[in-house]
Amino acid sequence: MVEAWIARILVLSVLLLLCFLVIQGGRFVWGRLTDTEETFQGAKVLEPKEREPGTKLVVLDAGHGGGDQGTSGGEVLEKDINLAVVKKLAELLQDEETTVIFTREDDTKIGLEERAAFANENEADLFVSLHCNYCEDDAGVQGLECYYREDSAEGEKLANLVVQAVEEEEQIVNRGTRTANFRVLCRTQMPAVLVEMGYLSNADERGKMAEEKYQEMVAGRIAEGVRRMLEEEMQAKE
Repeated sequence: MVEAWIARILVLSVLLLLCFLVIQGGRFVWGRLTDTEETFQGAKVLEPKEREPGTKLVVLDAGHGGGDQGTSGGEVLEKDINLAVVKKLAELLQDEETTVIFTREDDTKIGLEERAAFANENEADLFVSLHCNYCEDDAGVQGLECYYREDSAEGEKLANLVVQAVEEEEQIVNRGTRTANFRVLCRTQMPAVLVEMGYLSNADERGKMAEEKYQEMVAGRIAEGVRRMLEEEMQAKE
């Protein structure tokens, strides 16, 4: 009798352990499936920054970061390209009339809601988010695209100015402006654009985007579009 009871207890213990492992495994898998860019959680908290008095404030957002590498091609990771170009863009924009701050300055995981809230809390004048694209169906697709929220006239204006500046550089393939309901565009309260700088699925463009000279070129064209927007806003207030 005692041996039978011991056997039953052991079987029950094994069954309970198996149930626990199945539940924990299910939670892990579900977390991995839902931890996409649209539902990224556990991000670093962003604190408001000081701005220079009397300057325009531009928030630069390097898409993805940390465990969210974005898209990729070979060893080229989107999160690295985004951050590299954002830093070059900041150097071009920062001057006596313009203050530039980042949503991330290193390989950090930042949620989408946090990025938009950061720009809103700092009362930014413009928000520019940089990304890289990928096309699974056609590796021949390449080019820069600039997105804005459909109901944002000022966002459309900024996107058009960026694209016009890009058109002046023959080495950058220009795919024009487009509308999209990306969260960072929908949640921000100032003119905002999301620039898909190129397609990592295209071997030629991927190779160029990994080169510092090309990154500087792209940053230079985006900076020119942003400067034109700031200048037009200043002229409108005079």
